Amino acid sequence: MLLSRIWLFLSQINFKATAKNLLISLSFILPIFILYLLYPASFNSTWKGRALYFFFVWLLFLELILGWKKLTQKDLSSSKKSRIVAIVITASIPVVYVMSVNFLGLNSMLIEWGKQMGAGLPYDWPLALEYLVLTIFFTATIWLAYGVKGLKQFSVSLFLLGAIGTVYTIDIFYPYGIFKPFQAFVPFTASSAAKVLNWMGYKTFFSGRVYEGTPQLVAFNSSGRTAFFIGWPCAGVQSLFIYTFVILLFLKDAPFALQWKVVHAAIPKKLKFMVGGKRINFLLKYKIIRAAIVRAEKLVVAVLRRVPFYIIIGIGAVGTYIVNILRIVSIYVIAINQGMNAALVFHSFYGEFYSMTWIIAYLIIIIILSARK
Repeated sequence: MLLSRIWLFLSQINFKATAKNLLISLSFILPIFILYLLYPASFNSTWKGRALYFFFVWLLFLELILGWKKLTQKDLSSSKKSRIVAIVITASIPVVYVMSVNFLGLNSMLIEWGKQMGAGLPYDWPLALEYLVLTIFFTATIWLAYGVKGLKQFSVSLFLLGAIGTVYTIDIFYPYGIFKPFQAFVPFTASSAAKVLNWMGYKTFFSGRVYEGTPQLVAFNSSGRTAFFIGWPCAGVQSLFIYTFVILLFLKDAPFALQWKVVHAAIPKKLKFMVGGKRINFLLKYKIIRAAIVRAEKLVVAVLRRVPFYIIIGIGAVGTYIVNILRIVSIYVIAINQGMNAALVFHSFYGEFYSMTWIIAYLIIIIILSARK
């Protein structure tokens, strides 16, 4: 009985389509694997490092699994030869790029290019460009292989990779808090971290700035004293980026929970106070006014029916921000009690797991509450 079920399952698999889909995914992993062999230490850092490549690969395969049926319906072997050649070329360029940067002297050329463009941190420019190049050619490969539907299916993982490269580029050209839109998060984050440290018995005060908007928070107690400059990379911006991509992926393919359906059904298709109201009935005689009211009505209904999305995303975003404040507090506690080296290791790698743990736990909470309802 069991063998017959296994045989039936295997007989339904299109092995050619499966192999081709896996080959495309493996082509994305190959340049990352080469980088890991060359710079394993860089995969220990989430900020200005390559640890987030692991997160990208996880999202990529998660999206691949969720869209497996749709993707395997398309037989890539039936495509034109020119299209297949283009897929092979775009999938190979990331590997060629990585090899060129590390073995053919392209790295030093990129640094000089960054200096000419006025980069404040030109030696970080090759890493940011690496993320952007991989994003461009991974996207091109997906588009050539699966079309626009493929881009939608892999939108979260591809957008994550591009966003990391973009954020790194912004910090390279506008370092030390110069980029005001992101730096606006810092004062509230720093002051909140200071309050939590005060509640824990530490004394805190702000002293000095690298640039305007980049405060230095000093914390101390009887065990010791430490100080860090807090820029926008540490203020929760990166964690909010990651949270946004994960929650969008989850909501994109998650089925409607029961309470979601209740809210959806509670909003009528037509708002009686707009079209059915007697007060504006005389205005509906004019076609232009009626068309404007109907469009406004559709917009209001659409916005109201998305309220569950906004609530779920908003609660998770607030939680992510609070967790990031606790991460900053932990860095100070570790630095005071265990030393600066331990704090830097925590800051560069382990601290990011605060946000990851919260994001995963939040998704589990949503699933459990939906199941209970």
